[in-house]
Amino acid sequence: MSQTLAPGGNAALPTEKVTVKCMHIGPDADLSALLLTAAGKVRTDEDFVFYGQPKSADGSVVHLDKKKTGDVCEHGITIDLAAIPAGIEKVAITLTIDHETPKTFASVTSLGLAINNAAGAALVAMEPKGDKENAFIICELYRRNGAWKVRNFSQGFTNGLAGIATAFGVDVGDSAPAAATPPAAAQPAPKPAAPPPPPAPAPVKVKLEKPAPTGKVNLKKGSSIKIAKTPEIIATGEWSNTWTKTLDYDLYAHIAYKDGRQEVIRYDRLSNKDGSVRHHGDLKSGGSGTIERVSVRMTDDIAAVGFSFYSAIENGQGSFSHAKARVSIDNGAGSTVVIQVEQMSVDPRRYTLYFGTCINRDGEAVEIVAHEDYSQRDSERQAVLYKDGTHKMDAGPENRTK
Repeated sequence: MSQTLAPGGNAALPTEKVTVKCMHIGPDADLSALLLTAAGKVRTDEDFVFYGQPKSADGSVVHLDKKKTGDVCEHGITIDLAAIPAGIEKVAITLTIDHETPKTFASVTSLGLAINNAAGAALVAMEPKGDKENAFIICELYRRNGAWKVRNFSQGFTNGLAGIATAFGVDVGDSAPAAATPPAAAQPAPKPAAPPPPPAPAPVKVKLEKPAPTGKVNLKKGSSIKIAKTPEIIATGEWSNTWTKTLDYDLYAHIAYKDGRQEVIRYDRLSNKDGSVRHHGDLKSGGSGTIERVSVRMTDDIAAVGFSFYSAIENGQGSFSHAKARVSIDNGAGSTVVIQVEQMSVDPRRYTLYFGTCINRDGEAVEIVAHEDYSQRDSERQAVLYKDGTHKMDAGPENRTK
């Protein structure tokens, strides 16, 4: 039977391979481990084990692939306590939320961590609880009198994985080129000097960026994910007709520019000025089936592009739920993100559904954030997207009938 540790509590561990398992519901999070000396620092960046560096240099600590079953996310790290190098006094276990998202541990539920022995039996368990933090040191495995113990550390931070890693001595910044040494003035010499040895290469610094996902990813309300920025990203809005009625939904693309300008691309305005955001045509004016598409080139002047459905007046009072409305975003390089609408409104008097936003984060990636927000009852006003990636429902102009 496992022992539950309160914050500050400790327990003995067998000197064998153990598995740290962590489970939670809520925003995406990542489990990591840091191998620390008696000074509380890593020896080198190779002592930092996480999704981007899944094994320590000696192989004693291994990061396991994340698994998701329904709403529950499971993380794991194996630690061979008998193989931990002599200079390592403790292994810190951390759980962090991506600092670029607005989420904190206040949004995390059912959070629990257990340490299992080599046979898979739980030895200890703990239930950390957070609030405004986006990073946690949940526990420490440490040496004491030649044996290993574990302590429920439960300390929160607000600066994410990079902040914790830096605090323990990991270099997570981009390598800066070494300054060139100016050549010395030429001096007469009886014979040429031997050329100096080449300088040692600069150490490779740890990169915290997650690899872009490939395949199909279902994104739930409040979650976000980054995909590779490609020359063109296509958003496809889809819906299903009922047995008795062919529905007409309109896909809107809300553009927020970095200079503060805002623009909406839709059936009656098919492109912005430079053509970087282009609507492929209204279903009623040349489209086919129950699909509308928008192509996006994330040019440097665009801060974000959001997508919404408007239920045209010809639909009468209907429901997004009955139509199974959905949007998928494809970068053409193997990544397709489907915004998984789960709380779909059954209120027939809500006419706008804002699915989510593509944020132009950097030169290599686009962050997709799922929202699933609805207009107020009987409101015909559009949503407004701002350059910081936030949006406000019912803040725009009223929709016009076709």
